[in-house]
This record gives sequence, structure tokens and C-alpha cells, in this order.
Amino acid sequence: MAAAVLYTLIPLGDIGYFSFLNIYLLAMGAGVISSVPGGAGVFETVVILLLDGKVLGDAVLAALLAYRIIYYLLPFAIALILFLFQESAANFQARRSRPE
Repeated sequence: MAAAVLYTLIPLGDIGYFSFLNIYLLAMGAGVISSVPGGAGVFETVVILLLDGKVLGDAVLAALLAYRIIYYLLPFAIALILFLFQESAANFQARRSRPE
């Protein structure tokens, strides 16, 4: 699923999905082997190197940034909003049930 999102974000001309999936899996593997948290930097470097000459570097960089936002920052922001909502509701409930 994540590979499909990145495949959609990168404007690939003649590269098929399964060819791109190989690039994605190699980049993910390199990120895991490097032991860098989230493969940050390693994943992007491998994708850029393997797509060199096939896609403009600016387009790949923009797509990788959008990919990181979609898969890391967006879920974090949603979870933070839900957490704050839950905590404020619990705080409100505790204040209402407290004897005066």
C-alpha cells in the first residue's frame, strides 16, 4: 500500500508499478539494515539513486517529502487531535462528577 502511494506521487513515465516496487523494496531494506530510525535519509537516498536519469530529481524529492508527510506526520497529527479531545473530555467528566 505504501509503495502504491509513493508510486502515485512520483511522476514516473515509462516505469511500471512492479519495477518501481523493486526500487521501493530495496530502499526499505536499506533503511532497515542501516538501523536509522524510520530509515530517514537512507530510504530517500536509495530511491533517488535508483531513479536517477528516469525522473527529475526535484519531482522525486517533492514526492518523497509528500510521502513522509502522508505516512508519518498526518497520522501523528490525527492521533494528537484525538488524544487531546479524549483528555479534554475526561477532564470535563472528572470536573462534573467531583462533589462540591
